Amino acid sequence: MKKGNPYHMYLKQFFTVAIFLVLAILAGCVTAGSKTAEQSSATESAQISIPQPMVILADASCGKCGMYPANYPRWQAQIVFKDGSMTPFDGCKCMFNFMSSMDQYDKAHSSDDVAVMWVKDFNNGKWIDGTEAYFVVGSKMMGPMGKELIPFADQATAMKFHQEQGGNMMMYAEITPEVLKSLMGDMKKHGGDMKKHGHGSQMKM
Repeated sequence: MKKGNPYHMYLKQFFTVAIFLVLAILAGCVTAGSKTAEQSSATESAQISIPQPMVILADASCGKCGMYPANYPRWQAQIVFKDGSMTPFDGCKCMFNFMSSMDQYDKAHSSDDVAVMWVKDFNNGKWIDGTEAYFVVGSKMMGPMGKELIPFADQATAMKFHQEQGGNMMMYAEITPEVLKSLMGDMKKHGGDMKKHGHGSQMKM
């Protein structure tokens, strides 16, 4: 029986192994690339699913006190519901009071219907997620409804404000009905702004 050329057999084995390795590497790249694309898609979907802050119109009244948040842009807060409607507030105190007794102010929604709570960073006026904000509670700085919960996106900035203006630093989960009660009193009057016109307006996105 005629034996094959050892050199040719070596080349054949070498190319077979090389092709196998190349195919394995390409398969790995495709799998990794697909996973990355899926992760990116999931991240984008999560971001898109969070409703963005809405413009608070001049005739929109606070969902809790009936004042007009458009007159107090620095203090504004808003709740956006899963159905696309929005309730504005002239301050975080009103928003938290609304949340703690929503059945009193809003017969159409419950806390389970809330998509996001937007508050304004007191330092730069940008909208931030209220559940992630650092609040300075009961400082010397008075809001439209007296003592307030003043939100910041940055902990260091909140701490600096707290050291200068007093009060207590709290996170969202720490703000209880008892905390809200401690902020009652020292109300500022704003004349015509106190005129009620419903318990807040709701606008569609």
